[in-house]
Amino acid sequence: MALPDSSDILTTQQAARLLGLSTTTVQKMVANGELDAWVTSGGHRRIYRSAVEKMMPTRPDMHYTNAPRPLRVLLAEDDALQVAYFESLIKRCSHPVSLVVAGDGSQALIQIERQRPDVVVTDLMMRPIDGYHLIKALANDTEYQSIAVLVVTAKTPDEARADGLLPAWVTLYQKPVQVDRLVGYLEALAGRIARNSQSVAPLP
Repeated sequence: MALPDSSDILTTQQAARLLGLSTTTVQKMVANGELDAWVTSGGHRRIYRSAVEKMMPTRPDMHYTNAPRPLRVLLAEDDALQVAYFESLIKRCSHPVSLVVAGDGSQALIQIERQRPDVVVTDLMMRPIDGYHLIKALANDTEYQSIAVLVVTAKTPDEARADGLLPAWVTLYQKPVQVDRLVGYLEALAGRIARNSQSVAPLP
């Protein structure tokens, strides 16, 4: 059996963004046969782009708008003052932001599974599950590899990366975070996601 053209394949999350629906809704649509899809040898759903494009103009219960969807941000931070500070910073964003807060790495993983955020902003020093363990869990799960990770820590970059536990691809800001720097990061990420949702690149 010939494999489908890679340019016609979407992940569940990519299909959800194009349709403006939750990943759970898209999964149900696949299960109900509303979307043509297949399952990889690893058990991951892959959905045909052509099936999504056919559904976009025809489903009567779908409502499209030019307003950007909120950037989904999950903050893993156990310090209430730092949480309040972060909340005050994101109010400066011109792009809408939907924020969920978790008190440690374990709570964050539960919320990540439920919310599927666009970006995880995490402290490193938390109990009982710290930021290092959270990042390792994200890195080891292919379902989460599209999630951006921003570390915000009191440690210097050299201190944070000294033991080799922090992957090179993780963005790191030292506390206290400058307003312009954080806002710029979030708005750039929101812009990139918006462009990708309009023109989804083929899977490698």
